[in-house]
Amino acid sequence: MSEGINFKDSLGRCVIVVGMPYPNMHDPLLAYKLAHMKKTRDGIDGNQFYENLCMNAVNQAIGRSIRHAADYSTIILADQRYQKAAIMNKLPKWIQSSVSCATSFKDGYQKLAQFWKQKKAQGP
Repeated sequence: MSEGINFKDSLGRCVIVVGMPYPNMHDPLLAYKLAHMKKTRDGIDGNQFYENLCMNAVNQAIGRSIRHAADYSTIILADQRYQKAAIMNKLPKWIQSSVSCATSFKDGYQKLAQFWKQKKAQGP
């Protein structure tokens, strides 16, 4: 997504992240930075840095649809790796507390329908 896009209130009610948006490992600048981290061991693990870059992109995508405390959106993280504790812990705490993992498409669809039924009942 382009920087600066703001899906305020009803303009952004669902974000779907398919897979995990890891940056290109063959990017010369990123490869240099990771090699430097590995060589110097300055307290920053290159793998953690790489994973953090990915999760920053995910968190930015989420933030495009939820802009303030009264706003809401469904966020679909379509990759089973998001269920790992190490990945889940890199999501904002307020997101972690409301995550619901679906075991099948049907289960996910039912959970989405329940969420939207609840939001409709609450009104605008």
